Parts: sequence; C-alpha cells; structure tokens
Amino acid sequence: MIRVHFTATDLGRVTFPAEPHPLWETALAARALGAGSISPVARRWRRTAAPRVQGSMRPLFKLISPGGLFPDFLVPDVPGPDLDPAVEALTDTPADVIRGELEPWLPPDIDRYMRGLLDGRAGSRRALGAAVRDFYQQVVAPSSGELHRRYGADLGVRSRAVLHGGTDALLSSLHPDVEWSTPILTTYGPEDGWTADIHLEGRGLELYPSPLVSSCLAMDAPGRRPVLVYPCAELTEPTLDATDALADLLGRTRAAVLRSLTHPATTTQLSRRVGISLASTSEHTRVLRTAGLITTHRTQGTALHALTPTAHNLLTGASQGIQGQIAKSTPNS
Repeated sequence: MIRVHFTATDLGRVTFPAEPHPLWETALAARALGAGSISPVARRWRRTAAPRVQGSMRPLFKLISPGGLFPDFLVPDVPGPDLDPAVEALTDTPADVIRGELEPWLPPDIDRYMRGLLDGRAGSRRALGAAVRDFYQQVVAPSSGELHRRYGADLGVRSRAVLHGGTDALLSSLHPDVEWSTPILTTYGPEDGWTADIHLEGRGLELYPSPLVSSCLAMDAPGRRPVLVYPCAELTEPTLDATDALADLLGRTRAAVLRSLTHPATTTQLSRRVGISLASTSEHTRVLRTAGLITTHRTQGTALHALTPTAHNLLTGASQGIQGQIAKSTPNS
C-alpha cells in the first residue's frame, strides 16, 4: 500500500512531465518484460519487444527486483526528454548513493559486475550506461510512437478533469485502485504487504502515467520531488473501419498527427510521438490548422498545437455529416 500525505501547499504543486522520460520508459519497460501481472497493452507490447532483448542489456535487468522494484538512481532527475544527458547522469551517480540503495537488498555473494557497480568502478558504470542505451534504442524506441500516444491521451483526460473539477477531481479519478480522501492519496503497491508512507511536506508530487504498469509505483528520493507512476487511462481504440476512414480522409501520417494531439504538444514533441521529421511535422500541422482541426499558439519561440472542438468530435466518433464538412475543407496529403 502507498499512502501519499498532502499539505495545502502540495495541492498546488501536482505536475506531469510534458512527455515521457527515456529512463523512466526504460525502467518501466524492463520490469514489464518480467512482470507476472501486466495490462493488456503491456502484454501486446511484450510479445513484440521481447525478441529484441540482447545479452548486452543484462546489466539493466540486474537492477529490477523479482517484485518489479528498481533503485531510484536508475531514473535520475534531468531536465528534458533527451536520452544522452539522462544516461550521463545515470553513469555519474555517486558510488555511495548506489551502495545505499542496493546493498540492503543484495545477497552477500554477488557477481563481478554488481561488485564493481557498488565500488564505483568505471567498467561497471559503462556497462550499465551501454545496457540502458541499447535497451531504449532497440527495445523501447520502436514502440515509442504508440507509448507516447497513450501517454498524451492520458494527459488529455487529466487536463479535462482539472478544467472541470480542479485538483480534487484529478486525484479522485486517476485510477480505480487510487483513493483520494483529503489529505491522503491511497493506492496499492507492486508487492503484497509492502507499505510506503510519503509525506510531501510542500515538495509537491509528479504524476507519471504509463501503459506498461498495472499497479502504482512510488519514488521518494532525497532532494527530489516524489513521483507516483499510475496505469494510463484505457484508450478507446477506433475500429478498423474508423481507422481506415480517418486515414483516407486525412492521409495516414496526418491522421497520426491529429490523434497524437489528444494532449497539446509542441512541434518537437509531435515529431517524437509520430516518428517523423520536424519539417514534415510543421507541414502537417500547417494543413491541419488551415482545415480548422488544430490551433497553434506561439510563445517564446515555441509553437504549441492543440485540437479544436471539431477535431475532438472527429476523433471521438463524429457523425458522417461533420466528417463530410471536414473532407470538403481538408487538402489531400
């Protein structure tokens, strides 16, 4: 069980990362490959991802416990979603931090790699950094478009909850296994009998939705804002006919761009979500904006794209009449 204790200050400091962090995605994906209980989405992902795992990635899996826990230093606090700075921060973790997090859980007889990691040896650090990088690039990245789409869709759900009911509505609707009774958020952890009390004490809370978990995880590391990972909201998948109709209407890539905007995104974020170049993303958003399907707000050199009400209706099952109106004003891809 996880109990998160809020103060009045903390209620104003509940945040989400704008997009998934590569090392959080790596850690959550690695644990999903060995988890006994996972979501249907994670199960489908695992079938395609498991064959991509290689022996060079073994150092990463040594840090994932049988119960699905992993050390806090595996997900360092870094600004932005770039892989290289995150891996560099991971490999620069002080040896005393690594020992403090790992030694209480390790048996006396550990292998050479783990001994080197505890001692801060450069070879073990390089092996871990290479394992994490290889795993992300070869196992996670091929599915990143789908994972990012689900992440963005969940943020869209949370944004509407805040818009209509504030933080209370947000915390009350995160997941059926999450209970909010002011000032305590209660949920179940990854292991039976495991209990954690997190006292925020003004630090706030970062919420991280993931389609790869079926229960909540919590991180409360010294000097960092606590993090609660929770299962993404179920994403209603369009039927095959609906998917083909939208692709026929807008073009396959442009339809993917539109679906990826269930949560507003910058041009760079959209490019990552869909897996296309920045130039292509800019062209698709220009066409969608001209068609009245998205709006673009520019501030401090950044363009933030969002769906219009018409696009929301289209994506949630608009009538044939509305689709016909959009078809008349939308250029071919």
